[in-house]
Amino acid sequence: MIVGGIRTLAVSVLSIALLAFCSCSKAKDAQKEGKDSKPATQQATESIRDFGKKPIDKARAAQTLGDDRTKAIDEAVGDPNRIK
Repeated sequence: MIVGGIRTLAVSVLSIALLAFCSCSKAKDAQKEGKDSKPATQQATESIRDFGKKPIDKARAAQTLGDDRTKAIDEAVGDPNRIK
């Protein structure tokens, strides 16, 4: 009976000590990560900006490509409004 109580007490103390040790080591790691990473609001702002900017950039690139192709076709065919 007494041996079982001592064993339970020892396991409880070791468990608490292990939890305390792990929680302290994680806090230091979190502080180190916090210095290197950007704040969450800044990351969210950049993500939203990139999300909106990508389709606009693609549309501009497509427009430029279309304009370039039209110009190349006009140069190849010649200007139909030109007097010969």
